[in-house]
Amino acid sequence: MIELHKFLKVFIFVQLGSCSAHVVKKYLDFVNNPELYAAHPWYYSITLTIILTAITVSITAIAYFIVGHIIKKHTQDQPTPESSE
Repeated sequence: MIELHKFLKVFIFVQLGSCSAHVVKKYLDFVNNPELYAAHPWYYSITLTIILTAITVSITAIAYFIVGHIIKKHTQDQPTPESSE
């Protein structure tokens, strides 16, 4: 369970980093080649990426807190070595 908790934490930051990199890449592409985006707004893919990332990060954060709660509850239920003597 602890490994899952660590994985979820890393996954949240990977998603945020990936989204940030995509936004910066798309913006720089627009700055360097504005004629490619003359037909439609250049920020459509950025908006879609941010929305999907927000959904994914929200679901992962909920799972992260649930797993953290389960770990905390599990460690509180176990007797300490001093109390078993």
